Amino acid sequence: MTRDMTEGNITKHLLLYSVPLIFSDLLQQLYHTVDSVVVGQFKGKEALAAIGAAGPIMNILIFMIAGITMGASILMAEYFGAKNYKRLREELSTSLGAGLILTVVLTVLFYAGSDFFIRLTRTPVEISALAARYLRVISGGLIFTFLYNILAAALRATGDSKTSLYVLMFSTAINIFLDVYFIRNLQLGVLGAAYATVISEAVSSVALLIYIYRKVPALCLKPSEIRIDLQLLKSTVNYSSVSALQQTMLYLGRLLVQSGVNTLGVDAIAAFNAASIIDSYVLAPGSSIASSVTTFSAQNKGGRKYDRIPKAFKITMVIAVTYTVFVTFAILFAGRPLFEIFLKPSETNAIAIGLAYLRPMACFYFMAGITYSFQGYFRGIGKLKFTLMGTLIQMPIRIILTYSLIADIGLKSVAVGTTLGWTCMIIFDIYVYKKYGSSFEQVQEK
Repeated sequence: MTRDMTEGNITKHLLLYSVPLIFSDLLQQLYHTVDSVVVGQFKGKEALAAIGAAGPIMNILIFMIAGITMGASILMAEYFGAKNYKRLREELSTSLGAGLILTVVLTVLFYAGSDFFIRLTRTPVEISALAARYLRVISGGLIFTFLYNILAAALRATGDSKTSLYVLMFSTAINIFLDVYFIRNLQLGVLGAAYATVISEAVSSVALLIYIYRKVPALCLKPSEIRIDLQLLKSTVNYSSVSALQQTMLYLGRLLVQSGVNTLGVDAIAAFNAASIIDSYVLAPGSSIASSVTTFSAQNKGGRKYDRIPKAFKITMVIAVTYTVFVTFAILFAGRPLFEIFLKPSETNAIAIGLAYLRPMACFYFMAGITYSFQGYFRGIGKLKFTLMGTLIQMPIRIILTYSLIADIGLKSVAVGTTLGWTCMIIFDIYVYKKYGSSFEQVQEK
């Protein structure tokens, strides 16, 4: 169901739009979580570490695609807000055509180079072959990842954040069933987890395609209508390239951090994989809340309702920070039981390493809520260069401090680097907001 956010109560729009998006993002996190839980419980810490080593490389692929679709979604939301449905369809057509070509290139590159990319991360020899095989299967299913993301982005641009949630609920159930069946029953191990993920993503992309063809005429395209409009492609590239570059830089930084963690051995890799999944559950809702202000701002920019945009940003900030503070207390009290979801209780050393990272990290989650809110606002008004610059500021700090301190304090170095990186990013965001973006009219003039 579409939602026009250029009229009506701002808080109500943000909440009704963001809640399904939060659950959708949590379900997407569940894909990787189920892989890790089932593999860790049935195949042990080596298999869990192999998925953890492949994870950052896999995320670079996924978030390059997410960055591309994010830029397209902003433009589609502007056209929807302006009631220009013809241009909306043309933008979807252009994004589909260009995105499919890029996805095929990425699939070939990462499928053929999986062993090379795994070696780059200094993954221990005993798990590198497993990690490469996992990455190879995931990259082979990248086309389904793109199709789901672009179709979900198109629906979100029209204010529909519920449909992708329902589809993910269905495909996640399939993923869980296939994980257990492939890993426990067929003894496929890490490859079984990868196969389950690809099949589930294929189901979700097909389901969204069927829904759009049956229920959303404004987004319904015949194969013969998919063509690339060069003028729109230029605009899309201007938005998407910055967004994709930002997402890629973010996860390239995480890949480099993972490379540093990999030097600590299998226990540390397994612990960091489990801790990263816990992090992702905490941070994904904040990112979803920020995404709601992106769509809200883009629709209202298209509809020329400029006065509503800064109000939505402030409301989003309050919601995001309140959420992260609440979750911090939950993490501090439930750290060990959370790690025992991924690792057997007998893996005491790996659990202790993970807790040493997670407990100090949790105290600064609220900073992520602040950065996500700023980034969502800047994206929505079309100033994606600020989001890129923020990432370029925080990632080098995170990497340098991790590598400088990891030999002395282990995984705690990642927490220190991440926290100081967020701090510098927030300072930059506040400076930019005060100078350029405290009102939409100022942003337009600049």
